Amino acid sequence: MEHEQMKGGLDEASRPASLPQPEPVAMAPPDGILLVLTTVGSREEAGEIAQALVEERLAACVDVVADCSSTYRWQGAVEQADETMLLIKTRPRGRLRELHPYDLPEIVALSPDAVLPAYAAWVIGETRRRFV
Repeated sequence: MEHEQMKGGLDEASRPASLPQPEPVAMAPPDGILLVLTTVGSREEAGEIAQALVEERLAACVDVVADCSSTYRWQGAVEQADETMLLIKTRPRGRLRELHPYDLPEIVALSPDAVLPAYAAWVIGETRRRFV
């Protein structure tokens, strides 16, 4: 019996009923972070929005992703457009709608179920208003 336990074998009586399940790291509002996705018509527009959001501390980071081709239905017709995607790391506030050039922009905010705590702290720290 001792040899069996050393090799990893346990008898039924000594096995735990169930192993604890790890809990995801949760971010409680209002200090949670968001990943916001949006597309614009050009890299220039994307750069202007990214710069404004980071300068105004409304985003900790904005990734301007490679250009993409979008196919969508608009006002009854199927349209295609070349666009540039932005991935915005932010908190639940901002003025993206005001900065966005489209009449009806795609603004999709995803709240992560889990995030590296140090990264979340960085996003929150970089999007806090500074008092001078």
